[in-house]
Amino acid sequence: MKFSLPSFALWRSGALAAFTRFPWNILCGAIGAACLITLIHTEHNEWLEGQCVRLAMAAAIGMPLFFSVRIVRERIPKFTPWPIEIVGLFVLAGWFFAQPASPLRLPGIIWIQWLLLLAALHCVAAVSAHFSRTESLSFWQFNRRLFVRFCLATLYTVVLTGGLELAMLSADKLFQLKLGKEYGDLFFLMVGLFHPTFFLTGVPRDFAALDVESDYPRGLKAFTQFALAPLVAVYTAILYAYAIKIIIIRSWPHGWVALPVLLLSGIGILAFLLLSPLRSRPEEKWARWFTTNFPRALAPLSVLLLISVLIRAREYGITEARYIGIVAALWTFAWAIVFILHRPAGIRWIPSSLAIIAVLCAFGPWSAGEISKISQVKRLKHMLQAHGMWKDDHAQAPGGTVELSKAEETNLRSTLNYIIATHGGPTIKLIFEPSVLYRDWQKLIAWEAAGDIITALNIVAQEESPRLILVRRKPDSFLDVQDFRRLWRINLYASNPTWNPKRSEGVAVGIEQGALKLTTGGDNAREEISLQRIFDRIQSSRGHQLPDEDLTIDFQNGTRTFRIVFESLTVRRETNGLSLNSTELYLLQK
Repeated sequence: MKFSLPSFALWRSGALAAFTRFPWNILCGAIGAACLITLIHTEHNEWLEGQCVRLAMAAAIGMPLFFSVRIVRERIPKFTPWPIEIVGLFVLAGWFFAQPASPLRLPGIIWIQWLLLLAALHCVAAVSAHFSRTESLSFWQFNRRLFVRFCLATLYTVVLTGGLELAMLSADKLFQLKLGKEYGDLFFLMVGLFHPTFFLTGVPRDFAALDVESDYPRGLKAFTQFALAPLVAVYTAILYAYAIKIIIIRSWPHGWVALPVLLLSGIGILAFLLLSPLRSRPEEKWARWFTTNFPRALAPLSVLLLISVLIRAREYGITEARYIGIVAALWTFAWAIVFILHRPAGIRWIPSSLAIIAVLCAFGPWSAGEISKISQVKRLKHMLQAHGMWKDDHAQAPGGTVELSKAEETNLRSTLNYIIATHGGPTIKLIFEPSVLYRDWQKLIAWEAAGDIITALNIVAQEESPRLILVRRKPDSFLDVQDFRRLWRINLYASNPTWNPKRSEGVAVGIEQGALKLTTGGDNAREEISLQRIFDRIQSSRGHQLPDEDLTIDFQNGTRTFRIVFESLTVRRETNGLSLNSTELYLLQK
């Protein structure tokens, strides 16, 4: 059998066909690449940097927007003769001019809204071929083709870009070309031009053929069965084990559980969608079992996700990430219930609902940004009021210094930093302007402004007492052994909770439950050596070195007289006082 590579003419014709069918998409890719290349070659030009960033953001939005409009034009006969892509051009231009001139120097909420809008438009692209039609197998076939083509385009782009970058590096080293930013130029050209062109070349044209196509790719089934399904099984096992732990120890889940649940939801729902056509085929027992049982397994975990996020929100207020986590938990639970109660339910509602949710999360008084801003500002006001720094509906510096614990000061600082970085200085202008004077609240640097506000309010963080305290005897000093005939140097540690003393010639010394004990008559006769005088001296001393007289104890055990001189002590600070953690001591006997 003769093997031949695709000819250059075939590649050229495919690229030309993609440009003819999706010219606006190719143009968006070229503009985005040009803007990013210009950005990495631009220095100290704030206006040009701002224009390049927002034009690149607009180009990224234009990719799914123009794709959706083109597919709608091809699928709805009354739109076919008209270049309705112009509507998308006006929408994109309106969005571009509505954005601030310098997005890089503005609050992070701009980027959150942009990412949510981008996600919504990609979901719209998934249903663009079936807006006005009942759902059929062609919906799945169309999106399956897009998914496979996107993965293939990404693979080609990564391999080609990596190979060309290595070739440039070789040429650079061999011929001393002194290449630098050219590596970035190549990367953006490949991502902005090659990747979309290669992807768009494979977008299905014959929609009627998709309606009758019933073949299921064996490679896709193998990918789902041997790659996605094992990941789903691993995450499900870990999360159910964690849920059992919660029930046993009766402790609420912490915030970190959100990430594995979201990963499980994403991977599992993707596997469910890829296996969707096999749900109704009796011969595909594995696919039927997975699509039947995965929603049942996911429903309780979505409740676990919701509880963990709500606990974090109750403790630290709502943020955009927690808001989206709550929405994701509710949507995942709804998805699971739909397919538990009605197994043959369609799948077109999935991208449609996600598109609507993403838009609602991005814009409006109910959006993630607005709810988070209200929550964090309210939390900030509560912290100020709790420490007497609130008067006449704004922050007010008290007459003296405000001492906060380190945790409270960190909490206040991080809240200020979050509000300014995410929502901008004007959000807190009315709160702090009477106390902290700024010339321009629009251009605050978050961490710097948070520090200035804390300084202006005369807030001082109390140093937290260390949990472990190390004390030593003063160095370079003799040890007085007058009147004593024997000396024993001992190292003791409280790592073992049971009595495990050091022994020598009938004497046993050890640490038991934070107390120093000694016995000369067997382990059952051990007596505690009072260290209260030394502990009091440690509490009152600001130094970590003490003279011998402060580290010496004389005592009797039975008929024997002893003296202990501590070379070093490590004591643990407990709620009811100090306890001995480890020590190096000299035991002297008369």
